[in-house]
Amino acid sequence: MESQTAVEEQQHSVVIETPPTTADSSEATVAEAATVEADAREKQNTAAVPKRLPTKADFPPLSSVVYEAPKISWGPNMKKPESSSGSPSPSPVSVVGAAKPMRSKTVQEVFSLDLQTQLTIAKSEFSKFVMSVKQSHSVSIESTLSKLSRTFLISGSPTNVYNAKRELVKKLTMPVTQSLMVPSKTVSAIIGPGGKMIKAITNAAGGIKIEVCKSTEESAYDPDLEDYLNAVTLHGDVASVNFAKDKILNIVKEHTKNATLTVSVEDEKLIPFFSLTGIEISDEVTVKPFTVDSNKIILTGPTEEARAAKLAVQNYLSTLSNELREKKVSIPVKFQPLVNADEIKEMYQVNVIFPTNPDEETVSFFGLYSNIDEAIAYARNSSKLYVVESLEISKAHGKNVNHARNLILYFHKYHCLKEIEQRFENVKIVLPSLQELPKMEQVCINVISKSDYVEETKTVRKQIITLVNELSPSQVLAIDDLDYELFHKDIERVLSDADCQFIQLGNIYPGDNTILLFSKLDDDDFKPSAEELRESLEKTTSVLDELRSRQASLSTAIISLDAEYQDSYLSKDSATLALIMEEFSSVGRAQIKLQTPSKSEVSIRGDEKAVKIAVKCLESIAANPSNNYKVSFTVPTNTVSRTIGSRGANMLQVRDKFAVQMDIPQGSKDDNTEVTLTGLLYNCERAKAHILAEAKKWADLITKELIVPAKYHRQLLGSQGVYRTRLENKYNVRIQFIREAETVSIKGPSRGVNKAYTELKALLDFEIENGHKSIIKVPVDHVPRVIGKNGDVINGLRAEYGVELKFLQDSKEARAQEQSNVELEVTGSRQAIKEATSKIQNIITEASDFITVTVDIDPKYHKLIVGPGGSTLKEMISKAGGEEFRNKVVDVPNVGSNQKTINISGPKVFVDKITKSINHIVQDIEKDVTKELNIPKEKQGALIGAGGIVRKQLEKQFNVRLEVPDKGKGGKVELHGRPEAIALCEKEIFKNIIRDIYDAEVAVPAKYQEFVSDRGKFLNKLRTSYFVNVKYGNDTKKAHNLSHAKHEIPVERVTGAAGESTKFTVEDLPPSERSLDGTIIWKLIYEPVDLSDIFGDKNQVMQKDEALEAVQKLIKSRIELASSVSKIGYVWSDSSMKFNKIIGPAGSTVKNIRETTNTLINVPKKSEENSSIIYIIGTQENVEKAGKMIIDALKK
Repeated sequence: MESQTAVEEQQHSVVIETPPTTADSSEATVAEAATVEADAREKQNTAAVPKRLPTKADFPPLSSVVYEAPKISWGPNMKKPESSSGSPSPSPVSVVGAAKPMRSKTVQEVFSLDLQTQLTIAKSEFSKFVMSVKQSHSVSIESTLSKLSRTFLISGSPTNVYNAKRELVKKLTMPVTQSLMVPSKTVSAIIGPGGKMIKAITNAAGGIKIEVCKSTEESAYDPDLEDYLNAVTLHGDVASVNFAKDKILNIVKEHTKNATLTVSVEDEKLIPFFSLTGIEISDEVTVKPFTVDSNKIILTGPTEEARAAKLAVQNYLSTLSNELREKKVSIPVKFQPLVNADEIKEMYQVNVIFPTNPDEETVSFFGLYSNIDEAIAYARNSSKLYVVESLEISKAHGKNVNHARNLILYFHKYHCLKEIEQRFENVKIVLPSLQELPKMEQVCINVISKSDYVEETKTVRKQIITLVNELSPSQVLAIDDLDYELFHKDIERVLSDADCQFIQLGNIYPGDNTILLFSKLDDDDFKPSAEELRESLEKTTSVLDELRSRQASLSTAIISLDAEYQDSYLSKDSATLALIMEEFSSVGRAQIKLQTPSKSEVSIRGDEKAVKIAVKCLESIAANPSNNYKVSFTVPTNTVSRTIGSRGANMLQVRDKFAVQMDIPQGSKDDNTEVTLTGLLYNCERAKAHILAEAKKWADLITKELIVPAKYHRQLLGSQGVYRTRLENKYNVRIQFIREAETVSIKGPSRGVNKAYTELKALLDFEIENGHKSIIKVPVDHVPRVIGKNGDVINGLRAEYGVELKFLQDSKEARAQEQSNVELEVTGSRQAIKEATSKIQNIITEASDFITVTVDIDPKYHKLIVGPGGSTLKEMISKAGGEEFRNKVVDVPNVGSNQKTINISGPKVFVDKITKSINHIVQDIEKDVTKELNIPKEKQGALIGAGGIVRKQLEKQFNVRLEVPDKGKGGKVELHGRPEAIALCEKEIFKNIIRDIYDAEVAVPAKYQEFVSDRGKFLNKLRTSYFVNVKYGNDTKKAHNLSHAKHEIPVERVTGAAGESTKFTVEDLPPSERSLDGTIIWKLIYEPVDLSDIFGDKNQVMQKDEALEAVQKLIKSRIELASSVSKIGYVWSDSSMKFNKIIGPAGSTVKNIRETTNTLINVPKKSEENSSIIYIIGTQENVEKAGKMIIDALKK
């Protein structure tokens, strides 16, 4: 009983020597263990006490239980019965060794109850209770009583033994109460949706009482979990309480298995010395030092490992803090730049901290204690190697000190000296600090370098002098007529948009309204005069005129308020001033100046609406200046806990923001609870409105549950919870997935909860509808065909059928394991799965029929097999049904190579057709003859036609090959084919294509060529609308130059001024444009083209005579119009990007303007020199009409 006694001393509860189990084998083992222990105790007692005669105490008590003999020895005074037979009997050990015993259906369990935990009960009542348990559970129960405990032995079936033991413990022991603290975020999981989880725990524990405190304790806070703790109270028998406690702790452990812990580094001087290399941290913990805040280290991982990591980091920081020291040294301000802080940090692990005050001479050295003195000595010695030269720039420009200060400001903002420093890396330039600048009467720039680089120092000095001399006072303009406090953001925006260099002194010196404007100079031009610079700066200030107008229209009001109250309530960082500014900020801006114009008055200036609101607020304060007003109101009692917040966080927030005292009584039993605010009346009213609004929001909080099978949780959560996060942010709700209960809990404002519920329900319905799965066996060899190049095939199947496709095994692993197939999982709707499966099976079938054939063909035929631009090969593949097959390949060696082999891959049907076609082409070529045609070089182009259409038609019609020499090369035209086909094709060429006649001609004056041809656009119209081509014969080059003549544009006259977006100018057409003599002969050739192959239906084509007559009329009408052309118009735009509006889709807009106004319009390309000017040529009326239409289009 030694081990039992030890347990009893630790806690007064049930002492169970053998834990309950329902497994037969386990329980048999327990029973055997109990027997062995009893035997051991008996042997010990027998050895200690001399053998004596039996007494009455040795006999078992009389009862209604009938014992079978021989009985198992049990009890402190029992001994093994001796065999009644004189003959030796077989030993039990020998029996066990001879044969394995059968598993018994009856088990035994021994347990003890501490007397201190048992209820006081009469012996008769105890016997009756034990009998009732034995009868109700069909078990055998034996018990013995000792000084400290009562021990029971229960025999029976495993289930009955377990139930009997539970009833004994429950009825015989006193109830206990235990409390445990759990994080508040796990309370909902412990309770479960609708209380399901806590009911299940209660029932499993035998109906004990479990109370979960819904309010957190202010003193109970776990900083590691960043959560407050709630108390859970358990009341019942010891075993049931422990069982329920384990269940609850398991839930808490599951919901807090991962944690994100924060370690704050209070002494920021330690941060530069922090290193992870000296800390032992588990690989499961992620460390992010100083990312969220400048002084925090974030540890993320399993909770226990993260806690250990946090402790290790804290110990490391403590050790590091003890190793680091700080020493302060006085260094004159002039020589502080000589200390190379980066070099000292690298060499000695010591940080050099310079003072923030420009007049301060104390410099701190912070780092390893053993290195600080060495670092200081190094800084002192190394500084002696430097030479400091002071360049007084205030001597420049007639000792203009103000201008020198302005230049320092300019150099600071625009880093004008950075380029010089980059060119001379051994020289350091130090500017005066901005804080000390206003007080300086001598403005100096220090140039620092080592004594070895004196020449570089002189060069830098000269360059700075040159730069200062170039920046004259006339290039700087100071204005101060705009209020910085009201308009500094607008000034920043307006001047930035105007591409102006400027400095607002209010950004540096509070209360200063001065704006410095700097004139930009063009390095590629001569420097303007002082008057021109001044004029340019004055023009720049005009962009601020709108702000000046707004400032002039500002409202002004003056409120009387004692200076004492102004200091108390309206100081810079006061809560009351912040509330007033917050109230009017939504309608405009206002400026509040204290003790202006007198000490007992407040001046307000700003937008009219903002001023009215500010006046109303200040009048309320002036009328009720006491800080002890009390305002009382009620809020719903169920919102009080949220009004107070966790550890009073919300209450503290109200106190800080509104500067009021807040009193809320606890434990109100009414529906409403009174809240009392004390403070300034204005602040109290604002706080009251805020609290009531928040209470209304909290009173509207509801919880809604959606039944979601666990297998759909992942789809509804999204990757890394992206869907849940999106819904939570969108509707301001909290969504919790409870896997154990297969529910999703949505908590928040009713409107947001309902919308989030609807979206989640729709997504769930979609997943259920499209969540069907099917498995397809794909041969390993055909997996690449199903995937396609870069996943094209499988991604196309996903997009086409709306299914999800996923290979369940890797094809390489399957091949290595000698598996013939891999499984492809198809997820989606039933119909989509059916269609996608059919398509995949077709791909597999096609891949199974895939073959590769090689054909050896003489290389001289390869070019003919491919055809011009691959046309013959494409046609061959198309006729073989290539568009229906995937992954077909016809690989013909490049022209000029000596390879004979042509590789053909694809389905067998396709390969056979291609092979047959290639052999047929070769056979035809071998039977072909070649004939040379004597066709003049200038007419050879007619055999090709636009886009090669004439040659294609001839080759298709007569089954021949036509070879025309390349342009610019000599040679004869060759025809290849059967003799009879060549004869027919030759007849067609000489009869209808290269005839030496034209159908009509028109003489166009050379001076009108550009206008009549509309820079080539009119010719395109004749070709497409009337099938009439225009040739110029020997005048081709001249006609082309005239049609695309370049016009000299008077850029300065037609360009708009600053602020203009468009400008339209009309001038007389220069005489030089109409001074050309001679004519250009337009030769008209009617060449109808059959486009039925392209457009499908056979279009109605105008007959030859009709077309030629119509074309001649059009040309003559344009000549007549050209004779009256006298004006040229120019449309300028501030952005050539807008010209896309003029061109329109496929040029439709500009085409419509040309046809409507009968003008020549040239829209420049972006690459042209004058890309922002469109010119128009025509009559006065037509040019003006076209210009108006263009400007209207630009303004759309």
